[in-house]
Amino acid sequence: MSEFFVDLDAVFNLAVQETEELVKHGIDVSDPCVVTSLGWYANKYQEIAERCNSALLELIDKQAADFPRQVIVPSEIDMDGF
Repeated sequence: MSEFFVDLDAVFNLAVQETEELVKHGIDVSDPCVVTSLGWYANKYQEIAERCNSALLELIDKQAADFPRQVIVPSEIDMDGF
């Protein structure tokens, strides 16, 4: 029986690259509905889960700093328009 070894470093690096591509395309990787490569591989390979989760949190922080969301102040909402 041959054993199959997974290069977890290569998997992790690929997941980081793929998730960075999502960020470059404007996908909000903090959205819980978005499944990133980092999140998927963290669930698949427990051995790299902590690294994947840390990298994803760093990308989320970077994306939040680069593209802050516009906060709508309640006084700016035109309730008469409803």
